[in-house]
Amino acid sequence: MSKILPKFLIVILTFIVILSSCRKKEFDEFYGRPENLGDPIYQQLQAKGKFTKFLECIDKAGYKETLSTAGSWTVFAPTDEAFKTYLQENSLTEITADLASKIVRYSMIYDGEKTEKLSDFFSVKGFIKNTAFRRRSVYYDFVYDEKDNNGNPIKAIATNRNGNYFAGDFNNKSITYFLAPFMAFSGLSAADYNFFYPNIAYNGSNVGPAHILGDQQNIIAENGVIHVIDRVLTPPLSIDQYVGSKPEYSTFKSLLDKFVTYGLNADISHRYEVLTGKAANVYVKSYSTLLGFSPNNENFLKVDANDAQQGSYSVIAPTNAAVDAYAKNVLLKYWRKKGVNTLNELYVVAPDLIRDYVNSHLYNTTLWPAKFAITQNVLGDITKQSTTDIIDKQVLSNGFFYGSNKSQDANVFSTIYGNVNLDPDYNIMKQALLYFNLTIPLKTPSIRYVIIPIPDVTLKKMGFSYEPFFVSQPIRGDLQALRRILQTHIIPLGNRAIPDFRSGSGILETSNGEYIKYNRNTLLSAGTQDSIAVAKQTIPVDSINTTPVNGAVVYGKEALTYTALNVGKHIERYGTVATDPYYNFFQFLFNNATLYNKTTGAISGVTDGVSYTVFIPTNAAIVNAVKAGWLPGNVTTGVPNFTATDGASVTLINKFIQYHIINKSTVVSDGQKTGEFETLLKSDSGDASKINVVMNTTTTLSLRDVTGATVNVLLGATDRSNVLSNRTVIHQINSYLKYQF
Repeated sequence: MSKILPKFLIVILTFIVILSSCRKKEFDEFYGRPENLGDPIYQQLQAKGKFTKFLECIDKAGYKETLSTAGSWTVFAPTDEAFKTYLQENSLTEITADLASKIVRYSMIYDGEKTEKLSDFFSVKGFIKNTAFRRRSVYYDFVYDEKDNNGNPIKAIATNRNGNYFAGDFNNKSITYFLAPFMAFSGLSAADYNFFYPNIAYNGSNVGPAHILGDQQNIIAENGVIHVIDRVLTPPLSIDQYVGSKPEYSTFKSLLDKFVTYGLNADISHRYEVLTGKAANVYVKSYSTLLGFSPNNENFLKVDANDAQQGSYSVIAPTNAAVDAYAKNVLLKYWRKKGVNTLNELYVVAPDLIRDYVNSHLYNTTLWPAKFAITQNVLGDITKQSTTDIIDKQVLSNGFFYGSNKSQDANVFSTIYGNVNLDPDYNIMKQALLYFNLTIPLKTPSIRYVIIPIPDVTLKKMGFSYEPFFVSQPIRGDLQALRRILQTHIIPLGNRAIPDFRSGSGILETSNGEYIKYNRNTLLSAGTQDSIAVAKQTIPVDSINTTPVNGAVVYGKEALTYTALNVGKHIERYGTVATDPYYNFFQFLFNNATLYNKTTGAISGVTDGVSYTVFIPTNAAIVNAVKAGWLPGNVTTGVPNFTATDGASVTLINKFIQYHIINKSTVVSDGQKTGEFETLLKSDSGDASKINVVMNTTTTLSLRDVTGATVNVLLGATDRSNVLSNRTVIHQINSYLKYQF
């Protein structure tokens, strides 16, 4: 037994040693350093022998250890030949430690990526193919010298978000590249690249102004990937930094500065003191959220943590001369009568105009040269400039910059809304349009309107005012009435020409379905025509502006009001004397107690707030209807029996009148509406009887009843058609309409 045990132990120990050796081999194979893995980035560059200048920069910048040990980096490594060119172009004899740090840190991006992956957006959901053209570099600015809003020198740091500051983010600058997969996928070409770099060939492997050398890309290292480039890259300025460095944009910068605030940051102040040994208050420079983005924010929208890989900001900055010209011709055009002569003064009294002007030049998306005509700025406007207007173009760290010899003509200024928006005499109307959310269509260039502005003095006389201190309801007065009045002053044009307000006449549908009329330099509404004073029944047209891109502005001193009268009262106006055109029709209506309220003029079935059209046969046509048995009276002579009270007669009157009223729609002679329309007359089962508008022009309006008979609206100068009432228009017709139940 004693001899067997040692032998057994020897066998067991031998087995354990063999097993351990096998497991170590498996461990090394799985976790060990692969034999074909290259040396770290620093050592590989050193071994190749043509990166001595770049290695010197790495040493000066203190990144030797970083690039010699573990990690995952993509490095765009410029050759010695690239440094030779860089030194010559910049008249340098050596690279300082500070410059070396900028070169090295900007040439490094996080995560080792082969070129085929650089065009993929690394989103929170994984890689999205061919949608990326930027990566976050190691480089970021820190504290710098600045002047506050009062011109006092301070220490500042750029914000890293739009509207706030996030302490855990260094605001790293991004490096922009133009690789073939992304360019093709995005519909871009060499022209987009060469617009920024006109003297550098595009080959689909461009990193800023450099090329990735085709046979020296995707060099795998232990701690990342090396791509050899033929030019030295240095960190570009941000949009904020670039605008501030160019005196030719100083006026535009002064407008941007009006939206800057400086907030003291204790943590950054402490970091600055620790790193420099100097105590100082450091302020975060932020831009108001009234702007589309903060031009000093190196991050993008941060909807996704890495969305700066696929998006950037853009700005078209007008030169000083361009700003001055636009201010003179547009922004200050109406304000000079108020003594406001500069943009600084305008900002005090109307800061929203300066805000909109600045925002019209900002894009929270990448504005590519090939896509000027389809890219929207932060106001939602399509770029109205072309690349021929651009005199300066830069690929900056947080977006594209274009310097222009023109200002963007924003829709809020160039449309019919612009006349109300820019003119201080119409401020109440402007604020009311904003309050009621009526501005969007008015400032849409593709939607055409006529607008009739209402002066402040008129609205104040009517009991309306604008009080901004009442935040929840700054518009004071009867809001329901004001909204209806405003909508009466907005006339959709569609594809029609601007009416001839000076020498023509016609009827126009307003934005709320009511109608107004114009006649040789005057305007009329249902409300103005009710005025006792004849002089106030129409409004004189003072002037007409047809320069807006989406219509015309017609100026008058008074407002087009609506009527408070019921429809019956307007029929009564032309139906009380036997010679009146509506007499026979109105007498049947007036004496029908089940259908008409003699005191108020209300017609049963006609509801307040709903649109209607009333067709009134001529007196002769009513006589013919009596003869034909459609109305009570003498069938031989046609003399109507207006006061018939028997059930059958009352039913005839009710049905006749109801069939002559279109329900829920107004039809006039404007060439706009044709087709089938329901009337107030309904069958016992509740089905509405209908009539057809078969022809509608500015001179002809024809109807067809259910029997197929055609009736014409009388549109002569002495006829009573297109008569305005309460959301209703009344017409005289040459015959009567026949129903079938």
